[in-house]
Amino acid sequence: MKPKIAFELLWIALTIVLVCLVLLPIYMTIGDTYAFYKDNSLLIIISVTFIRYIFLLKHHWIVQSKWFKIILIFFPIIVLFFLLDVLYNFQLFVDQEGITSIMNEINYESQNQMTLYIKTEMIFFWVAAFISNALLPIRMIISLWRKLNKGTH
Repeated sequence: MKPKIAFELLWIALTIVLVCLVLLPIYMTIGDTYAFYKDNSLLIIISVTFIRYIFLLKHHWIVQSKWFKIILIFFPIIVLFFLLDVLYNFQLFVDQEGITSIMNEINYESQNQMTLYIKTEMIFFWVAAFISNALLPIRMIISLWRKLNKGTH
């Protein structure tokens, strides 16, 4: 197996493990009543993947693909709308219903701890996804510029 493909598969596995580790406390405490599992998972996947593309591009197979880099210059525009929608829906839920509304059978102290955990991890990964989404096109443009102007002064 080529090292770059193995590197990609390793990172996919690590990302899946991270998603499970972050969402497991919510699932163990609340169960299926938490409506943001999909959005939360996508935030973690976007943030980890885009940060990996920004900092570890030279170890990735897309370093040679000019067209994939061009796609990654414009793809964050679509991702931006998704990120804004996720933040809006989560904030709307927190403001109108409150996170404690889905934790009826849990004691008050555990409700406060879980509410803090959910808000903190959701906002943390949203900010990480937002910042990496903003930086990814810049990194792809720099990479394309270096590839196209290699050997020029």
